[in-house]
Amino acid sequence: MTTTIPKCINEVTSPWLSSILGTQVIDFNTILVAGGHLSDVFRIRDIIYADGPSVLPRSLIIKIVCQNEDQRAIAISNNAYLREVLFFEKLAAEVPLRTPTIYSVLYDNLERCEFFSIIMEDLSSHSKLFDQLTNQLGEADIRKIILELAEFHALFWESDTLKSDWIGFPENRYEFPMYEAALGCEDNIDTFVALWENAFKQSPFQDKWPSLEPMTRLICDGNAERLLGQIYKILNQRPHTLLHNDLRGNNLFGTKPQIGESSEITYIDWQLVAPGPPGLEFSEAWQHSIPPAVRRKDLDFLKQYHQRLTEIEPKTAAYTYPMLLEDYRLGYVLWWMTLITLGTAVLKSLETPEGREAKALWGTNMPYMYQAIEDHDCYGMVKRLLALST
Repeated sequence: MTTTIPKCINEVTSPWLSSILGTQVIDFNTILVAGGHLSDVFRIRDIIYADGPSVLPRSLIIKIVCQNEDQRAIAISNNAYLREVLFFEKLAAEVPLRTPTIYSVLYDNLERCEFFSIIMEDLSSHSKLFDQLTNQLGEADIRKIILELAEFHALFWESDTLKSDWIGFPENRYEFPMYEAALGCEDNIDTFVALWENAFKQSPFQDKWPSLEPMTRLICDGNAERLLGQIYKILNQRPHTLLHNDLRGNNLFGTKPQIGESSEITYIDWQLVAPGPPGLEFSEAWQHSIPPAVRRKDLDFLKQYHQRLTEIEPKTAAYTYPMLLEDYRLGYVLWWMTLITLGTAVLKSLETPEGREAKALWGTNMPYMYQAIEDHDCYGMVKRLLALST
């Protein structure tokens, strides 16, 4: 691939953009859309083309590597950049979900991608983000999405696609896409707690979630690797399909009502796409995005999903509803371990101007996750799994 990959937004110039789009760009400006956990996203707006009005849009989105070195290292170690660029190159056209229109994909290495850029449509021109703070998913949205996911998961159920080198795992065994981050929770828990207390002036461990601290301390007291091993024993016995693995609200767009009679969902951010059992898809999708009052309908949501999945592809019936529910609960444990490590990178920058949105997100949405961990007795599950490993 070409080596002219922007490592920061200042390297996105008119000549560079002209070469990518195949037409002369005279001028544009950029604005940060989101400094994400793994990548940075900018809007390229007010584009002026030399030939005047163009079939190309006046605004685009560009996604590049995260400027935060700690977060970028996490992304590279989990091959997140390579997963997304190859998803758009090789797989997006097959997926029965709407994904962004792509204008350019660049990356540096097929073995270990460190730098990349993706230029895609600016969805804000016709759709609205399901913002986790200001436009949260409602029950009707969730029910629409789970039916679409049932079609997506059914299509790739135990398919040969899962064996692709860039997306699969050795011997078709399950591997959590953020395994290294989850394993790192032991080394990072004290830093996470200190950073949380500094940012929010209170402990993440509170009386309304009485099991969160003892569960966390148990995991982080030298038991993380053993627990992950027990979780893998369960997940490797399950049928697998293709998972997005990061379907929180901020990775979903709904078509604005005035554009059409019903919302069309567009699914973005495919950096964690990987094989796995579908129960894990929903814990990540709902843990931060849905207030507890709605999320507590999760058992009904999962039943509706499971019914539709088995209607579309009868062989999925081998993945029973109890299996789906157990994997859903395991997902909360896996992601809590992961977010302890990610938090040590994100929480350091909350007091900067760029960190204000992240502070609002973490301060509002993480308690949703804490409540889900409590509601589903994840502590009891962790204790049982660790007892089995002795």
